[in-house]
Amino acid sequence: MRFSLLFLFFLLYSTVFAQVKLESEQDKDGNVTIYANNTEVIPYTLVVDFTTLMNLTSSGGRTVFAVANPGRSIVARLKKTNANQGSSYNYSTKLYKGSYLDKSKEEPVYLIPVQEGQKVRMQPMTHVENIYKKESENTSYVGTAFYLEESTTICAPRKGIVSDMKMDTQLKGAGLSFDASDNFIEIYHEDGTFTKLMVLESGSEKVKIGDVVYPGQALATSSGEKYNSGRHVRMVQSRLNKVEREIKFEQIPVKLFDGEKEISSNQTVNELIASHPENLISKEMSKKELKRLESK
Repeated sequence: MRFSLLFLFFLLYSTVFAQVKLESEQDKDGNVTIYANNTEVIPYTLVVDFTTLMNLTSSGGRTVFAVANPGRSIVARLKKTNANQGSSYNYSTKLYKGSYLDKSKEEPVYLIPVQEGQKVRMQPMTHVENIYKKESENTSYVGTAFYLEESTTICAPRKGIVSDMKMDTQLKGAGLSFDASDNFIEIYHEDGTFTKLMVLESGSEKVKIGDVVYPGQALATSSGEKYNSGRHVRMVQSRLNKVEREIKFEQIPVKLFDGEKEISSNQTVNELIASHPENLISKEMSKKELKRLESK
């Protein structure tokens, strides 16, 4: 019985998401520490909004922005104000995939995500509203598409960790413009950016969730035969941003290397040849990874 009472005293309660579990612990002085247990392979951003703070002061204010890295980390600390009075608290939580804090020191350059030497045509995608709402003219950037003459290997455009994938959909019909159920592989980069590659052949994946991938590494095989635009691969980069007191998810254009120069993914280019220069492949590698590359 004594063990149970102590357990209840120190573990006040927990909040559970599919990816992150929050636990609260109280010390002998009545101070509270809130922890996040992240079982995923990438960080998550948490917004904790304290709706009640009675006789407690939050180190981060009423609204706390925190990043839960894989494993256990501290989200917030609550200090008891008056040792002779009781205390209580309550909060609501929002969870976002990725870290809003991670940034690049310099703007990264991405490879064209196909095997080296492959010729492609690049064109920014149109917003889905423009497909289903004929009167809509939404010009927001939503990614770019690389059109292919033949089936080809799709490669990682940057170093990162495979954070999500779905590769078991076999599309039906023909003349498609968009299908939300299509296959994809998602990569999380160390600067908090995601790359999502879509329109992939079912069952063709060469990686799994949790794998670290490098620029030019084979990921899967292209598809697109069911689309009215033919064979292609779609690529979208996105990241979290803190705007005032909110976290927002935005899709962003990126720099690409075409073998000779850098171009923006929001441009239309009729012909590009994919190139995988060693300086870009090794750009984000650790010393250990570089040694392994040099030994090959």
